[in-house]
Amino acid sequence: MEECLIRIPRLPSAFEGFKIALFSDIHLYPFTPIQVVQDAVRLANSFRPDLVILAGDFVWRYVRAAFDLIPIMSQLNPAKGTFAVLGNHDHHMGPEIVASALGQAGIRLLRNEGITIQRGLDSIYLAGIDSASGGNPSPDLAFANRRTDLTTIVAVHEPDYILELAPRFPVDLQLSGHSHGGQVRLPGVGPLILPPMGEVYNMGLYRVGNAQVYTTRGIGTIRVNARFNCPPEVTAITLHV
Repeated sequence: MEECLIRIPRLPSAFEGFKIALFSDIHLYPFTPIQVVQDAVRLANSFRPDLVILAGDFVWRYVRAAFDLIPIMSQLNPAKGTFAVLGNHDHHMGPEIVASALGQAGIRLLRNEGITIQRGLDSIYLAGIDSASGGNPSPDLAFANRRTDLTTIVAVHEPDYILELAPRFPVDLQLSGHSHGGQVRLPGVGPLILPPMGEVYNMGLYRVGNAQVYTTRGIGTIRVNARFNCPPEVTAITLHV
């Protein structure tokens, strides 16, 4: 479990200490066995999160593997719900199949849409944007129902999308995956290979203008079943003013 405290100056008082469990890039089979997902869900639940965000790429080579996730992902039990966005590999393999599996697991898929989340008398806005490298992202649609004064959290698979998003929309925090942190990071060198749109903000927390972006290293691997100096990650985020 990777713990991260993120300070948001505009955070409403009722959301002080609000907890978000974030994970991404499961890529179920052949490298990621189902037990790894079970462990990730157990870790996320142990954090007792208010919200769970799943930042895409549930599958890799076998799109119908998404249905194997249903009994496990349905065990997530955050107070304010579990929400997901699709990744580029979900789109390449079969986005409607992945979307169906997520729905059957009780997970709300946000495809260029947003919702208001209330805690006490205060609210924040949660937007989900479709994969920027595999789907049809539309931040205009995702922000269409946002009340202008609300603190805003955005989930989008590709972290570098913040460069397009932040100058145009009032993003307080973007949550992403996609990069796997590079999977292999050499001391003094850094990641050897990074995907397009995951090259700049490839691991951890960054500030981009008035926005922040957190990129999780993800759970699974692709192409090479190896990680070095870059362990898999379930992120436990706590929000503070």
